[in-house]
Amino acid sequence: MTPQHMVAWLRYQLHRHGWPAVVGLVLIIGAVGLQFAGVEQARTRVAELRAEAVAQRQRQAQQPDPGETADKRLAAFYDSLPNADGALEAIETIHRSAGENGVKLATGEYRLVRQGSTKLQRYQINLPARASYPHLRAWLADVMNAVPTAALSDISFQREDIGSDTVEASVRLTLFLRAP
Repeated sequence: MTPQHMVAWLRYQLHRHGWPAVVGLVLIIGAVGLQFAGVEQARTRVAELRAEAVAQRQRQAQQPDPGETADKRLAAFYDSLPNADGALEAIETIHRSAGENGVKLATGEYRLVRQGSTKLQRYQINLPARASYPHLRAWLADVMNAVPTAALSDISFQREDIGSDTVEASVRLTLFLRAP
């Protein structure tokens, strides 16, 4: 049947039965199309998801005791922390990165804070810095990448003049160290 014959047949049916019959016919054809296109795909996807759920349950049943794994992860974390000698290397890295990024550091304050009976120590470093804002950001990004046990605890910026490119910053870094 050619498209011209199809159009002629639809016109005949429209004239014979009226608009409600043609709309009903179009809806029936659309529903059959959706059945084959959408519902079958949904059934296939549901079957795939059920198979994934069964596989996930099997993997969870085979996992070791979570308490034992947590203890191992905690021990590995403490082992990854540097000792007090590592703090000197980190401070050298901080100062070297400042020089490479054009940041001028004034005399800072360095303080070791013990965490009671834990295996963790914090080495707090307060540094006044002076540079342009992009240079300060680049320096801090370098420090965070080069010293993974460092955390940026606090930072504040002050600019003397609105037209000035130079920013004075007060930076507080915390190095996490392994207690002896």
